[in-house]
Amino acid sequence: MLRVLRSGAAVIVEILFPLQQAGTFLRCQIQVDSQDQALRRPQRPAHPSSNLRSSALALAAMTLLHAVCGWIVGGPEGARRALVGNAPQPGGSTISREAMYRWFGARLLNPAELPELFDMLASVCHRAGLSRLPDLYCIAAPADMNAYALGGPEDAAIVLTEGLLRGMTRDEMAGIMAHEVAHIRNNDAWAMSWAAAQHRAIEWTSSTGLASLRAQHGGMPLNRYLAALLNAAPAIGQLLRLALSRTRELDADATALELTGDSQALIAALDKLERHHAGFPALSVTAYEDGPMRLLRSHPATSERVGALLGLAC
Repeated sequence: MLRVLRSGAAVIVEILFPLQQAGTFLRCQIQVDSQDQALRRPQRPAHPSSNLRSSALALAAMTLLHAVCGWIVGGPEGARRALVGNAPQPGGSTISREAMYRWFGARLLNPAELPELFDMLASVCHRAGLSRLPDLYCIAAPADMNAYALGGPEDAAIVLTEGLLRGMTRDEMAGIMAHEVAHIRNNDAWAMSWAAAQHRAIEWTSSTGLASLRAQHGGMPLNRYLAALLNAAPAIGQLLRLALSRTRELDADATALELTGDSQALIAALDKLERHHAGFPALSVTAYEDGPMRLLRSHPATSERVGALLGLAC
């Protein structure tokens, strides 16, 4: 049973799953502030602080989902193990030249090759408060325009394609560098790695729970509510993971604008990337995507990103 209640400025979503014992339920409740811009359906993405709250909500929802699956498998102890066993851990492996070449075929750049690019990076990192400059790598792909940020503030690398370096103006390149530095400062690689691990754990726990329910019932009909939740859990976890990714992208855009102060260069870079990847310019910001396909994106539509930047620049 699903109930949506209102208490003052708060909205409470409550789900009750009937259990085998008569009159007992598994009760899951999420309470949010209905005035929170991060949780309403905005015409344009809101302030960066709203992105932070949306990220926290997605991470909390994944944790709650895993805990519920763990409870179904092993009761209170199963829920505790789900929470303790998947607590996020900081840190990661060192990014080496050999690994970068093996993974991407990328070579390490040095300041003597592209001094202007390194000066640009140093300026952006200084404004971002990073104590260490990310290593810059280049992929020999003249027909491709892309950039990737790896690692966190203490051990980061930015990978650029040759086509991106050739195809962007100086100001557009500064916007892209600021966006990647924002991912590093916000530790997005860690957040998305944790979300991926949490999703895998949800998949494993839900499949284990279904097998456990079948074994307990010995061919008898399963509790259809619990079985439905366990069946849906991996898909719900994936949707939450994608929502987190979209929010982190919007936050990186907002941080990049904070670091450069040049919304027009950021918008021009996004439009150029859209033309390159999709073959046509970005849609008008009035053509805001609002349908099921939006939920399956790992990145917001370019029109949504442009609208957010225009809103923040006003």
